[in-house]
Amino acid sequence: MHILDTSPTEAALSSVGVDLGGTSIRVGLFDPAMRLLGSRQMKTLVAEGPDAAVRRIAAAIDELVATHVLAGSKASIQGIGIGSPGPIDLREGILGELPNLPGWGAFPLRAALAAATGLEVVLESDANAAAIAEWKLGAGSKADVDSMGMITLGTGVGSGFILNGEVWHGIRGMGGEVGHSSVELHGALCGCGTRGCLELYASAGGLKRLARDVSTSSQGTEALQALISGANGFSAADVGALALSGDRAAQLAFERFGFYLGLGVANVINTLDLPMILIGGGVADSWNLFAPAMFETVRTYSQIYRLVEPSQTVVLESDRTFIGPAALGPVAGLLGAGLLPRLAGRTGMSRRNEDISRLANGFD
Repeated sequence: MHILDTSPTEAALSSVGVDLGGTSIRVGLFDPAMRLLGSRQMKTLVAEGPDAAVRRIAAAIDELVATHVLAGSKASIQGIGIGSPGPIDLREGILGELPNLPGWGAFPLRAALAAATGLEVVLESDANAAAIAEWKLGAGSKADVDSMGMITLGTGVGSGFILNGEVWHGIRGMGGEVGHSSVELHGALCGCGTRGCLELYASAGGLKRLARDVSTSSQGTEALQALISGANGFSAADVGALALSGDRAAQLAFERFGFYLGLGVANVINTLDLPMILIGGGVADSWNLFAPAMFETVRTYSQIYRLVEPSQTVVLESDRTFIGPAALGPVAGLLGAGLLPRLAGRTGMSRRNEDISRLANGFD
């Protein structure tokens, strides 16, 4: 299952993965075969700032090494991979202005964590880390593809792309932001400043928005209205449970969700003509509720897909784009982070991207 191309020396080394989120941080220690030896989870505590978070991450790593590594030595640790929300300056290892981590902008995360641990650190976007995990250890590995995309449906919409065996970053390290492609030109205003972004409609928050819209329309039901107006609030999972119980209004919210997601997927297929697109994240657990509408929309808006639509019962067929649920579930981000030190330099993740730097700064 593990298809990592490593030297004999690298193959004997363990790695650390850090999955940094706006609510929580997960730290995992992986053995050379990418088996999880131990993990720690902690609250992000955004208001305490990034320096405090780095200290707590470093302490968790020390604890894991002391517990699971012979003699408690870091000498057998190849490095740390960290998946962070974007945008990120990957060349310099600096965080951008992050909606879920306010006040953390311009923080040199890579250098700070390296200084706190004495280990090499590879920084990547969380969406790319999840895509890397699915490519190397999940559905992409089983299909043996060298190009694929992954769209993650969570608080927002993340996406990562592997093109010809390389993680696609773009010239600023922010390539592949499908969540901020517009699918409703005159739609709601996104925090990024654009109207109608995909993540306003095809995320957990987007599903809640669509459920509210349906509840106030002529197609609303008492059950959905009661859920939305409840004193304790409601979640995307609550809408899913109501839809599974047979509530037509909740089902309609998922159908609209699938429509917008289908527009995003169709645009990816029309642009990149990939062999595989995976859908992950928490909302993807409701696959059966939104997938029919998604596929119908992809057929309508992508001639490429319509002409050579594959059977969804086959993992991968030649010359066809397979669209399906991701295989690794909520551990994809942590697994991908753990893979980063092993793949650095082979998939473009730690290179300073000298060719792009020359284009940006002028040729020598």
